[in-house]
Parts: sequence; C-alpha cells; structure tokens
Amino acid sequence: MNLKHILLFWMLALLSYANLICSEKYEAFNESATTSIIHKRTSKFLFDTIFRISSGVSNAFGLDTEDDVEYTENSSLKNCDCDCGFSNEEIRIVGGKPTGVNQYPWMARIIYDGKFHCGGSLLTKDYVLSAAHCVKKLRRSKIRIIFGDHDQEITSESQAIQRAVTAVIKHKSFDPDTYNNDIALLRLRKPIAFSKIIKPVCLPRYNYDPAGRIGTVVGWGRTSEGGELPSIVNQVKVPIMSVTECRNQKYKSTRITSTMLCAGRPSMDSCQGDSGGPLLLSNGVKFFIVGIVSWGVGCGREGYPGVYTRVSKFIPWIKSNLENTCLCS
Repeated sequence: MNLKHILLFWMLALLSYANLICSEKYEAFNESATTSIIHKRTSKFLFDTIFRISSGVSNAFGLDTEDDVEYTENSSLKNCDCDCGFSNEEIRIVGGKPTGVNQYPWMARIIYDGKFHCGGSLLTKDYVLSAAHCVKKLRRSKIRIIFGDHDQEITSESQAIQRAVTAVIKHKSFDPDTYNNDIALLRLRKPIAFSKIIKPVCLPRYNYDPAGRIGTVVGWGRTSEGGELPSIVNQVKVPIMSVTECRNQKYKSTRITSTMLCAGRPSMDSCQGDSGGPLLLSNGVKFFIVGIVSWGVGCGREGYPGVYTRVSKFIPWIKSNLENTCLCS
C-alpha cells in the first residue's frame, strides 16, 4: 500500500468517527429533550392529581362541589383498620328528645376541676375534637374526659371510661372576641380502646358545604334558655343554613365568617352547655361531624340560629395536628 492509499484510509476512518460522535450527541440531545418533556408532563399530571383539577371530586356524601379543593395530606397520618360514624341505633328520635343509650358513641364529656364543662367528639383513639373557647385558660392537669357516658347520674347503664389530657391544641387564630376559628384538639394521656359504646365519628371532606340539610346536635346542654343542665345527653334536629341565609338573620352580617355555619329554628337549637359538642350529618350509613357548637344569642330565639365552627374548613388543620395516631374510615 503506497502513501496515497494510507492517507485516504485514515481520512475515511476520521469521517466515520466524526459521524458516530454527531449521531450519539443527537441521540443524547433527543433523549434529554424527551426526558424534559416527560418530566414536564409528569409534573403537570402530578399537579392535577394533587389538586384534582377538573376531576369531579366527590364530597363526603357523594356530591360534587365547585369549591372542593384538595390539599397536601399529612404524610405521617395513616388510616386505621376500623370504621367511624356508626350509631348504635337504627331508628332516630326526632328533635329535642333524649338519645338512646350510647346512641352516639363518640360523645365525650369534658370535665374541669370535677364539674361538667363542655362537650366533645372522639376523633381517633388518641384525640378529641372540641371548641377552642371550651379550653381557653384551662389548666391541663384539671381536665378529664369521659367516654361511654349517657346519664351523668347513673353508672349502671354503661361502663364509662375516663381519660386525662396530655396536650390541648387550640387554633392559633382563635379570636375570643368573635369566636372565629373556634376549634381545638385534646390529646388523651392513654389511648381509648374502641368498643360497642365507644367509637369515633367521621370527618367530612375538605370544604364540604352541608347547607340545606337537616343536622343533629347532641349534648348535655340546657334544654331551654336559662334552664337546668340535664343529666341525660339530648339531641335535636336542626336545618342547616347557607352563609348568605345566616347573614340575613338578625346577627350582624360581618360576624358570620366563612369558617362558621348556622343551624336551627325557633325553639329548636343548641344551648349553654352544648359548647364543643357535635353538629352531625348522616349519609344514611355513617355520621359525619360538620359543625362544633360555638356561639349564639340566647337559645332558640327567632332570628338567632346557633352558630357552629364549620369543620370542613379545618380538615387540613385537624390532620396536620394529629400525631402518632390514625383515622378510621
């Protein structure tokens, strides 16, 4: 092979190598571009999944709502292998009558310094949901919570269980003047074992609006304005209003915020002593706590329905403050 052929051979080899390098770079560029497109698409899909954009999210009762927006879940909060919201009686007593024994097995009676103070609802084996105004300025060491109780004066109906409290978590934005953000969690010193007479209530879906439905208020509050506190837990059926309907009542409209809801009619209302207790709504199978008894003018007065903390607005807050526990479903 002469010098001319040798030079031609090396030139062809160099051209072949250059083409290979260009091809690899082109493929690498394509792969990078494709990965970038996939990453952007995945991010968009992830955004849609988290926030449920145009996905027809259903609320707790299977109905779609326009303002039902998802939020970032507490990743440490798990679901338990248990049920919530099951009542102990199939036949409901209508309006202003005593409940059946342990009919609402999540009912909690908050005792302070040995005396009945407020109501509450068992949410998990470790936590009770109540109103912030019920626990403001209380000494934690003097709080006791009683479960499985029906008649405060009789112990033979059911075996009540008492728990001390290790933490009182009030909403940081609770306003004692307006009762806005009137919500609190109490952590039990020792977990509760669920039974037939002690079960947790269900939480509604975030932003669920119960307006137009008939709810049930349960508590040991006074059965009439200025009346005596009953020994037996009572219930009353109340129509739930929209925010607009409530602002059209006799309250100053600015007092009713979007985190409150109103329910009641003349002579059918919550009253003193019911504070912290639940406003319940049933989907025909389970009960959900949609309100916490918060404030009002008198009891059952015309134009002054009971005002409740709108629980569905506080689902992110509730879940972010539940530690080392799990929710029943």
